[in-house]
Amino acid sequence: MAIGSSNAHDMHMPAIKVRVAPFRWLAVLVGCVIFLVLILLRNPYKPIDSDVTTEIAERLNEDASKLRWSLSRAQQWYSSQPWYLGANYLPSTAVNVLEMWQDDTFDEETIKRELDWASKRLQMNIMRVFLHILLWMNNPTKFFQHVDTFLSIAKQNNIKVMLVLFDECWNEDPKLGQQLNPIPGVHNSRWVRCPGQSMVLNRTSWPLIEQYTTDVINHYKSDNRVAVWDLYNEPECSKQIRVVLPLLRYIYKAARSVADVEQPMTIGIAKWPLTTPLAKFELAASDIISFHSYGPLANVIANVSDLRQVQLGRPILCTEWLARTFGSTLFTHIDFFQRENIGAIHWGLVAGRSQTYYQWKSPEGAPMPKMWFHDVLYSNGTAFSALEEKLYSEIKHEKVSK
Repeated sequence: MAIGSSNAHDMHMPAIKVRVAPFRWLAVLVGCVIFLVLILLRNPYKPIDSDVTTEIAERLNEDASKLRWSLSRAQQWYSSQPWYLGANYLPSTAVNVLEMWQDDTFDEETIKRELDWASKRLQMNIMRVFLHILLWMNNPTKFFQHVDTFLSIAKQNNIKVMLVLFDECWNEDPKLGQQLNPIPGVHNSRWVRCPGQSMVLNRTSWPLIEQYTTDVINHYKSDNRVAVWDLYNEPECSKQIRVVLPLLRYIYKAARSVADVEQPMTIGIAKWPLTTPLAKFELAASDIISFHSYGPLANVIANVSDLRQVQLGRPILCTEWLARTFGSTLFTHIDFFQRENIGAIHWGLVAGRSQTYYQWKSPEGAPMPKMWFHDVLYSNGTAFSALEEKLYSEIKHEKVSK
């Protein structure tokens, strides 16, 4: 059958449309590339994980470094300290920091019992302890009363304390009052950030953050029960470094405004490489270097090597480690830490409501693991491992001469 001109035109139309479409998408793609290039040309030196350009960041880091202790002062301080071995501490009866410190749930008897175990049975001489701004805002008198009580109990057991002012991990919306019960089977299910997302984002609340920082540090700046100030735990944990980094600098400036502070300040390195904007600031701002590493010993050795290359001669503390199922164990790590004169503060003392004996990302309803992730004692005082307890009991706290 013959095809008319109109029919021929109709049959060729789809082919014409198919040929035109690629050119249309190519034009869109070229436009997007040009747009991105213009953005990069407008600010070519601003890293994706920084709030400022590289040039400005370097200047801010240099300014921060001028405020920290000299190398000789840091070394002199460390030479006067014992070799530190301890734990990140939360009473077994507390689900988070708020429950630890609030008036209705501050459990002095449990703290006395557990710190006694830490000192006499495990030879520990330092605890890393988190504070919270909401408690200070609610009732500063009661806040300091409870902290003083804790410090006194620690001193009675010959334990120094590392105080952590802020924290960017886990639940973003902390609230005072009765805390929720832990989710069965879930690691650290009710831990809360400090100050919390709303205060981080609301710059009008930052002066209050500054006041809390200066008030707490000024209160304990000459207190020999306090060993170290940890200004901000894992600022990268909430994955919003460009938001948190300006606040970290603000907090650091406030902390340094307090005169005659006798304890060193630090901000722990929790993520490699050391060339990120956050890591560079943390290193520049720290009197002594602290870091977190939950991997096997080879990873820790590499971490320490990296830190010593960029911060030659500064004392080092590992303030979070021990993840048995990841190869971070007492048997593999303690000897290295002591031999290298690196203070060792692992996560967890007594298994309790925080449920940190479960591994990260454990599913709801998971059974009690046969191999604990963190923690070393049951709530009745029984050791998770009799061999671990024996290892602790044999430790001597003398530093190793190099």
